[in-house]
Amino acid sequence: MKIHPSLLGTLALSASTLVSAELNVRTIYQFASNDTWLENLAVRSNGLILATEIGPPASLLSFDPRSSSPKKNVIHTFPSVLGLSGITEAAHDVFYVTGANTTSDNISDPPKNATHIWRVDFTANSDTPDIKLIARPTAPTGFNGLAAFNETIILASASYQDSIFAVDTTTGRTWEAIKDANLMSSINGIKVQDGFVYWTAGGDFCRAKLYSNVTAGPGEVIAEAIAFDDFAVSPDGFRAGSGRKFAYAATAAENTIMQISFDLQGGRNLTSVIAGSLDSTEIAEPTGCAFGRES
Repeated sequence: MKIHPSLLGTLALSASTLVSAELNVRTIYQFASNDTWLENLAVRSNGLILATEIGPPASLLSFDPRSSSPKKNVIHTFPSVLGLSGITEAAHDVFYVTGANTTSDNISDPPKNATHIWRVDFTANSDTPDIKLIARPTAPTGFNGLAAFNETIILASASYQDSIFAVDTTTGRTWEAIKDANLMSSINGIKVQDGFVYWTAGGDFCRAKLYSNVTAGPGEVIAEAIAFDDFAVSPDGFRAGSGRKFAYAATAAENTIMQISFDLQGGRNLTSVIAGSLDSTEIAEPTGCAFGRES
């Protein structure tokens, strides 16, 4: 959550990857300043990487990993906030990003309307999206990660409220939807997959069954005692037949990407480092992960 990486890298994840194998790492883009802070990322259906920047300036960036020498493309800068954090895709090429006009002094108790959520819609123009402010929560809360519940409702992790908020993107209505005082302390990353909501909080990677009324069942801890930041959950069909689900998590100050493998039948869960190491800067203070996509 509070990391300032100076490079953007990719890992080649495939169905044949071994649980304990370390993967090759390629640097996509090296920033000139070590003060650059990329908080989260998403991958478009055409393979381009979108990354949120905590500034100022608060910018949405794009990179083409297919290029032999990728360049930084500033999609849009949001002058009304100091930094961007979460990003999620809710429909084909329709993304939502969140940012806040907060500082280190007031981030735990932000002023009213400090948090903003925008729709970033590439459907009409693949290079220049239509951007619209869709919500400014009146409750004093700041959002970290975002995840799509469906095409019109997104979920947001509220790190200082230890809960998950829901946002109706058609009306702007925002409400606290899911709270677990034990498992959501300082909640960070959030994803929705296969009828579950997944999140990281403190040193835990957790999930809970998600219901159609935007509530959730009891939470369960899948992995613990590791400084997880944001993460990616394996899509349908990934390593099919293994009887396991996989997630890949950035570990921030531990300088690694961790594979989390959990048994769908309730058996043993496993964790292993697949890239980086504590004493290496190959992946320095990573903040997020995403699976690549091809059009």
